[in-house]
Amino acid sequence: MTSEVVARKKELLIRYIKDLKAYENCSFEEFMENHYSVERIIELLVAVSSDIIFHLISQKQEEIPTTYRTAFLRAGELSLISNNLALKLAEAAGMRNILIHGYEEIDFNIIYNSIEQAIHDFSQFLVEIEKVS
Repeated sequence: MTSEVVARKKELLIRYIKDLKAYENCSFEEFMENHYSVERIIELLVAVSSDIIFHLISQKQEEIPTTYRTAFLRAGELSLISNNLALKLAEAAGMRNILIHGYEEIDFNIIYNSIEQAIHDFSQFLVEIEKVS
């Protein structure tokens, strides 16, 4: 992945965070009317962030993790992002897997209550990776 592609991925992250902010103060009822949109935005945030992490790990000539979750955790180990953020994003990757693969029944309250945290965490991700990319 070239630096231009990484820059484009960062732009996508900014757009997805902005899209998620539209739901930040919505009621639970409004969320339920649009939960598929919120789920998709979370999926995209995790996927694009992981793409950037895979690239940064590859640049360090490290073994590429096989899952989004392990990619975030490895990014923390390599100090690409803080360990605290790595744990939060690993949890987001777990939520993404539940949403995409249907491993268990979706608790919409958890997703609804995670909107603000996701906005914060992925915004922090942009700040932290700017230092290393």
